[in-house]
Amino acid sequence: MKFSISHTTTYHYSKPVWDSFNDAHLCPVSDDYQDCQSFHLEITPLSTSILRRLDFFTNQVHHFEVMAPHDSLTVTARSVVATFVDARDLSLAVPLAGLTGLERDDRFYDFLSRSPRVGLGPMWTHEAEAIVRGIEDVRLRAEAIMRFIYEQFSYASGSTHVASKIEEVFPQRRGVCQDFAHIMIALCRAVGIPTRYVSGYFYVERPTAASANDTTASHAWVECYLPGPGWVAYDPTHNRRADQKYIKLAGGRDYEDVRPLAGTHRGAAAVQMEVSVVIESLG
Repeated sequence: MKFSISHTTTYHYSKPVWDSFNDAHLCPVSDDYQDCQSFHLEITPLSTSILRRLDFFTNQVHHFEVMAPHDSLTVTARSVVATFVDARDLSLAVPLAGLTGLERDDRFYDFLSRSPRVGLGPMWTHEAEAIVRGIEDVRLRAEAIMRFIYEQFSYASGSTHVASKIEEVFPQRRGVCQDFAHIMIALCRAVGIPTRYVSGYFYVERPTAASANDTTASHAWVECYLPGPGWVAYDPTHNRRADQKYIKLAGGRDYEDVRPLAGTHRGAAAVQMEVSVVIESLG
């Protein structure tokens, strides 16, 4: 499949700010399952320059600065992305023995440990072990955890905020895709499955009332490492494996690593943020 994506973020400040320094995780990745064919970042007011780099997790980061006083900042990322079929056979058994020793491997350590938005501890171990009890396959364990979140939690826009702690979200059984991704990460890591956070978009051809926001906002899901097949993407919000309708922006330990926009500025001002995402299928 092929998509065009326009992602616009606007900050309105109650009074002028200046010396704004920002990092953007808004460029889709290119890997075995998708190809970012074009990307352009538009910034108003004009920034001094846009510098591209790779972060620790090899995501593309675009750094820009706006030094002059301004009372609004608009950042629009435009991209064209092709996505491909995942042809791996995921019906084969994935024995638990394959997880042994991964915590000592540099490739997986960060995705098995606590991170800024994902705490670990006895509660998560207890909950995760109850979910996977009797399941002796890594893939089936990951899918059982995903299904548990889908069945036990309600999607409720506005019920949480970007800084909500999963320890607070878990007992209330309500949240949004970011919360569900973080909870799945905690439960999977608690039983030794390396799991990372993914930011991106989910294209819905004909949105229903329950999924109307999917093509007008960013989405979040996870990738679990299955010994043998490798990293496999799961979406606990929709209880499904990610397919060609998912467009990946970045991956990291949790949301903190892949925030679409993160920055600082000089000047004390109240801030209002507006986000608009438009995804169009190109065939």
